[in-house]
Amino acid sequence: MKTLFNKSVFIFCTSILILSSSCSKDEGTKTPSFSDFEFSGIFTGTLYNNGTTSPLEGYITIASNGTTDLNLLTGNMKGISVKQGDSYAINITQSGGAFANITNITGSIDTTTRTIYLSGTYPNGSSMTVGGDVPELQTTGGWENLLYSSVIFTHDESCDATVSVDGVTFSGLDRFYSPGGRCDSYYALWNSILFNYDNEQSKIHCTSGVLQGLDGNPLPFTQCCTVQYILPKNTQHNYTVTWENGQVTTGTFTTPDGGGMLAICPTNDGPECDGTGGGLVGSAGNPRFNLQFTPGYDLDLYVKTPNGTLIYYGNRTGQGGELDVDCQCGSSTSNGTGENVFWQAGPSGTYQYYVKFYSGCGNTNPNASYTVRVMNNSTVVQTQSGTLTTGGTSPTWTYVKN
Repeated sequence: MKTLFNKSVFIFCTSILILSSSCSKDEGTKTPSFSDFEFSGIFTGTLYNNGTTSPLEGYITIASNGTTDLNLLTGNMKGISVKQGDSYAINITQSGGAFANITNITGSIDTTTRTIYLSGTYPNGSSMTVGGDVPELQTTGGWENLLYSSVIFTHDESCDATVSVDGVTFSGLDRFYSPGGRCDSYYALWNSILFNYDNEQSKIHCTSGVLQGLDGNPLPFTQCCTVQYILPKNTQHNYTVTWENGQVTTGTFTTPDGGGMLAICPTNDGPECDGTGGGLVGSAGNPRFNLQFTPGYDLDLYVKTPNGTLIYYGNRTGQGGELDVDCQCGSSTSNGTGENVFWQAGPSGTYQYYVKFYSGCGNTNPNASYTVRVMNNSTVVQTQSGTLTTGGTSPTWTYVKN
């Protein structure tokens, strides 16, 4: 069962950052500073896409020649800004991560109110908008009094991973969209920013969106590619990373001073992963019904057995099957984010299954994406995806086992 943890784990769904053009190869190992730029600030805002919203965090820099970098936890945008009075007109020419497929991104920054607005177009013609604030970076002012710092985990391996520190575990850590993860020198500027983590709660940050599938139907997606632990400063901790292919990576770290950030980017030398088991919670089986959903919500999986028994959180067993994972608000269990019903060797016959939205867990945006996989051990035989809002129920699907 999941519980909320304060000062524990913080997963950033998708983290990408690229150094501004002022740091070129000719400058060697020079670490840039925010004072090198004509305009800079921490970005906090929201991504809007086809009725879904995702929080965004990062920073923006504009060099004196207009070179612009918007580096977010979920992706990056690079382009040119032109000063026009008290505003900058922005034209994005490159984008990556969650923004990789978006074109014609333009917008503006109001330097008086320090607000930003951008819009673009997905390949299917749907619109994307980003809006938020760009408060100035604070470089002084009581950092020595902060009690907490952060440690982030990212990777660029093909395997999904589960990360555990001090018994607090989150699963579904997927591939970071830049080689080397947040440990690459590209992210020196990002990693140098001091934040006040003392009032932060541990949580999962992901990006959710909706694309158009090949069949013309909406295809919801959720990415989670960075884990951040909020921990007491200057303390030692052990970590364990369990990979989808069975490999285990362990280590020890000491947290930085208050407000600081430490990046850890584990690697995996084991077998390549096929992607069918990444981040799945619970036991394997035949059949196995596995539900994954947007972290920070509570969705429930219902499976009706061939003899008509309904397995769900209120009745966890039936006809030899078992609900072995029931994730609730917070997604903070060693089992990860999702639910799982499995049989070691289930009876032949017709199974029915569906998903219900149980709780928004305090989220102001009551939209949660889900994916249900029906599996024969490691083989996925059916996949169902969608989005639910408060009180919603998915369609009922049928699986026939011979």
